[in-house]
Amino acid sequence: MDQSERNADAPSISKNPPASSVTTTRRRRTHVPRLNLTMKQLMNNWAALGHADQLGLRPNVSLDINFGVGGLFDPDRNASASLRAFLKLARQWIERGGNQTAYIYALENRYSGVGETGVHAHVLIHVPDDLRERFHSLKRIWARNREVGMTWKPGLFGKKGKPNRPITTLEGVKGKLRYMSKDLHPAAFPIFESAPRYHVEGCPPSLDNRNRPSNAPVYGKKTGVSRNIDRTARASYRPQVEPS
Repeated sequence: MDQSERNADAPSISKNPPASSVTTTRRRRTHVPRLNLTMKQLMNNWAALGHADQLGLRPNVSLDINFGVGGLFDPDRNASASLRAFLKLARQWIERGGNQTAYIYALENRYSGVGETGVHAHVLIHVPDDLRERFHSLKRIWARNREVGMTWKPGLFGKKGKPNRPITTLEGVKGKLRYMSKDLHPAAFPIFESAPRYHVEGCPPSLDNRNRPSNAPVYGKKTGVSRNIDRTARASYRPQVEPS
């Protein structure tokens, strides 16, 4: 890739900024420690998935980001803002060509010894088929953006170093979102499994991998969805009706 192509795809990238260049002063305002997901957050994520599917923007790419591997300054406290900056770059790039996207993310923080990476993110995002290969090649560039604050290293986007396979079915997306739901507060498990009113928008009656939740907090926003599938967007959505 030549420099002009690199600039066209990522115009706000600075050249090799140090990891400590993250604007921590601005980010400290959101430093509230969060260990668990609330029932409200969980249901919002699942309702967002249902709305994304309705819009034709069902996530088809699963992305993992290990912030400690990327050299993020104080990753426990800055991962939430770093992730949102990364997703902003991805969204802007996808939308630049007239396409649309939607995403759901969850941050986890687990320190249990061998094989754990500390604070990391799981992301489900819709990437148009013809952009997917380019999307994966640009991840390294977006990671080095000053607002994201990382450097690319093997393992930054997962241990295997290769992009996850595209998710081609709704059931596949649900499976990943079940995994991303495992930090639900344990007190909510019985309510979640027994109350029919919570079984909406395709939300499953059980949680996978609940025996491996975060055991360290995330500072700032722990989970979220893109604005076009959040509560406000869902409440104001009016499907277009074809004239008879």
